[in-house]
Amino acid sequence: MTTRTSGAIAAVMQPQSAAVIQCARTGSDAMTGTISIRARTTAPGRLFARLLRSSGKVVPKFAWHVVGESDGAEAGGELPQAPVGGEYTLELELRARNGRVLGAASINRLLVGDLWITAGQSNMDGYGKLVGTEPPSRMVHAFYFDDRWDTARDPLCWYNEAVDSIHWGERGPEKRPLAAARDRRFRQAGSGPAVAFGKAIAARTGVPIGLVVCSHGGTSMEQWSPARCGEGGASLYGSLVRRVRAVGGKVTGIIWYQGESDANTQAQPRYRQVMREFVASMRRDLGAPDLSFLYVQIGPFYAGNEIAPMWNAIQSDQLGIEADLAPAAMTSAIDLGLDDAIHIDTVSQRRLGRRLAHLAEMLVYGRTALRRGPRPANVRFANADRTTLRVRYTDVNMGLKPTRGIRGFWVRKDGQDIAIERQEVDPNQPDTVVLRFEEPVPPGSELWYGLGINPAVNLVDDADMAAPVFGPVTI
Repeated sequence: MTTRTSGAIAAVMQPQSAAVIQCARTGSDAMTGTISIRARTTAPGRLFARLLRSSGKVVPKFAWHVVGESDGAEAGGELPQAPVGGEYTLELELRARNGRVLGAASINRLLVGDLWITAGQSNMDGYGKLVGTEPPSRMVHAFYFDDRWDTARDPLCWYNEAVDSIHWGERGPEKRPLAAARDRRFRQAGSGPAVAFGKAIAARTGVPIGLVVCSHGGTSMEQWSPARCGEGGASLYGSLVRRVRAVGGKVTGIIWYQGESDANTQAQPRYRQVMREFVASMRRDLGAPDLSFLYVQIGPFYAGNEIAPMWNAIQSDQLGIEADLAPAAMTSAIDLGLDDAIHIDTVSQRRLGRRLAHLAEMLVYGRTALRRGPRPANVRFANADRTTLRVRYTDVNMGLKPTRGIRGFWVRKDGQDIAIERQEVDPNQPDTVVLRFEEPVPPGSELWYGLGINPAVNLVDDADMAAPVFGPVTI
C-alpha cells in the first residue's frame, strides 16, 4: 500500500509510507515519537491529522485535531507523542474554516520505534545464499538505497538502485536501470544479519525497528573516512550521514561488520586509531554522543595462510578496542560457517543477527542481566608441573559450552605446536576452560584461541555468544 491523496492535498512529502519514526525515551521510560508532516496543497486551510491502528481503530488520544495550516501551497506540522508500535495509518484532511473537507491523504504502514544504521562491508550487506533467509516481519522496515521505506527483507543492498553515486561502481546513471533489472532477476545471494537483528529486538522488546542501509562490500576504513563527509553521496561516510538526515536525523545505534579489507600490512597498524576516529566522528556528525556501536570481530577466511598474521591482528585490534569505543560491544563471527571463501552463510547470518540483538538488548533496552559474551580474563597454570592450564572468562552468560570436546585453543613454542590432550569446561567453574597437556608446557610458550584464518572453534556461552579470537598470551 502506498500514500494516497485527493483534492487539495496534491502530495505528501513526509512521512513516507512504511517509514519508521525514531522514538524518544523520557524520564518515565515512556517511549513515543513525533511524526513530522509536510504536504503540498492547492488551497489554504487547516491541516487535520489522526492516527489509526492496523485494525482501523483510532489510537487513543489521536482522533482528528489540527496540526498545521496551509498557505495555499504547502502545509506542515507535527503529531507528537505517538506511541511506540504500528503499523499505523496516518490520515490527513485539509479543511476550510467552515469545516468543509478540501483534500485528504492516507499514509500507511508507519512504525514508531528505533532506527539502526547497518554499515561496513560485504558480510553486513549479506552474501549468504537466498535460501532459508530470515522471514520478513511487519515490525522491521528498511530504508533502502533508493531512499524508499519498505518491509525489510533480504537482500537489503541493491547498489544499482542507489540514490548515492558511491554505490554505482563504474556504471554511469545511464547504465544503472539495466543493471538494476538484472540484479532483480538473477540475484542468488544477499542474506545478511540485519533482518534477524531487527526481528529479535522487536520480538523481545516490542519496539519496531527501522534499518538504515549503508554498507558496501569490499570497502576499507580509508574508503569510510569521515574526512570525505563533504562529498555527500559520492563517499561512503557522506552517504551515511545524508541518509540518516533523510530519515529524520536521529538514530539509536549502528551495527557494523568490517575489517577484512584492512587485514594487510599497510592498513592494520593504524586500524585501532582509525576506528576510534571513525566512531567519534560519527557520533559528532550525527549529534549523538551516546550512539551505541555494535560490531563484529571478523570471522573465518578460506584462503592461503600468508594473510593469517594480519587477519589475527585485526581480530586482536577489534577485541582490544571495545572499551575505547564505549558505549559499544563486540560479538565474534569466528565460529560461523561460510557460503564461499569469505562470506558468512545464510543460517549463520541469522545467528549473527541474534547475537547483535543480544548486545543491543544489553546496551539500549535495559536487559542489565545480560552479558556481552565470553572475554578472556585470566590464564594461569593450576599445578607446578605446568600440565594443567586454566583459562577464565568474564562476561559469560551462565556457562560455557560445550563442556567437553572444545576446539580452538592452540599452544606454541618457537613456532612448534604443543599438543593439548583435553580441552574442557571446569564443572565447578562454568566460566573456566581447563587445558590438559601430556608433557609440561615450556616457559615462554604462547596461547591462542582461534589461531589462523579458518580455525576449528566451537566455544560459546549459554546465550550463544561466541568466545572471540585472542592471542598470543605468553604462558
